[in-house]
Amino acid sequence: MLKFEYYVIHSIDSNSQFNEGVGGGAVVVPALTLFSDFDHYTILGTSLISMGPAAFVGTLTHYKARNVNMRVAPFLAVGTLVGAFAGGQLGLQIDEVSLKQGFSVMMLTLGVRTILKA
Repeated sequence: MLKFEYYVIHSIDSNSQFNEGVGGGAVVVPALTLFSDFDHYTILGTSLISMGPAAFVGTLTHYKARNVNMRVAPFLAVGTLVGAFAGGQLGLQIDEVSLKQGFSVMMLTLGVRTILKA
């Protein structure tokens, strides 16, 4: 895959994160799975590190627009840190095929649920 394609994937991802609240796992992981020869662990790690800048810009934009509940956000942030650490440790212990299958089932479930609630 060309470097330009990575820019395109993440531009689409960043736009999706800001507009629909969907990103990283829902856009970058499937795109890298389809268009790269990376193993699933590398895809997950690459997706995670690429979300930082977009999350920062999106957070700042929403904070300036007063769309952040600062009474709730710190608790969510701590939960996110704990969950990310625990999930990362656990994910490295799961074989790649099971990890891909679990991700696929989760994405399918979320997609169906979103359609039914629309």
